[in-house]
Amino acid sequence: MKQPPNQFNCIREPLTSDLIFKAVYGQDNPKSKAALIAMLNLVLERKEDPITDLAYKNPFSIEDMIQNKAIVMDIRAETSAGELLDIEMQMDTRGDFVNRIIIYGCKMASKGLERGEKYAKMKKSILVTFAGTKMFTEEESVHTMFTLKERITNRELSKILQFHFIDLEKIPWKEKRPQELSELEKFGAYLRCSGNPERQDYVEELVRTGGEVISMTDELLKKVSEDERLREARWDRERYELDHALRETEALERGLEQGLKQGRSEGKRALKENQREIALKMKRIGMTFNEICQCTGLSKEEIEAL
Repeated sequence: MKQPPNQFNCIREPLTSDLIFKAVYGQDNPKSKAALIAMLNLVLERKEDPITDLAYKNPFSIEDMIQNKAIVMDIRAETSAGELLDIEMQMDTRGDFVNRIIIYGCKMASKGLERGEKYAKMKKSILVTFAGTKMFTEEESVHTMFTLKERITNRELSKILQFHFIDLEKIPWKEKRPQELSELEKFGAYLRCSGNPERQDYVEELVRTGGEVISMTDELLKKVSEDERLREARWDRERYELDHALRETEALERGLEQGLKQGRSEGKRALKENQREIALKMKRIGMTFNEICQCTGLSKEEIEAL
């Protein structure tokens, strides 16, 4: 298996890693805060009512990571206007992820009311998820937002809770040059491609043409990528996830043998999806097409499409 990407001259770690994402946007310092504010204003389309300041609720600390303290990978913050924020990079949104995020949103909303305060003082809760797997195939938009609305009249029941999903799989970076993408698509393409040595030229073009958010993020990402402790932590984390996925594949293969004897096809679909997940993890850590093909059984075309 190859060494981490930075060992073969990749100047950026992948921002699709939740650890790197939090290290870039979640450190309680002026540059990280400014980049997070700019990113949120872009994603939430806050031109008319921009976020001007925020306070971190769970800032990232390299020292805590080194001391093996538990680190929650989402970024929690509160704006100067009293809005509660939760931002996370989530590359696997299959299964019960939507239910999990709904429950978490409800908990945020309930915590936004101090004990003894009136309900009118509840704080707005805004959850932002950067999703690495397609969540809403019926929607064409990269950015999907859900609120509490009446199903026929579309009347909003309350503005107290918002769920925003940025579907990174829908960004047409393979078909378009950076100049042809919208500002949000450029940023999403940067998130998708950063850290991949095969896409460095595209990333450099995005940095040149992508505007303030990408420029600020790229400066932070390069600095984070120089930290060997973070690189090793990211590598160990993804290797563990890869090993776990491989064990799941072995279990699926055993189950598939039994299922096929009974004429079942569910096992085949589950196995194929699991192979895709493993291949994606292998691509992120810099393995070659041949190595991925040998481990997963997928074709080069299937791997390129990931």
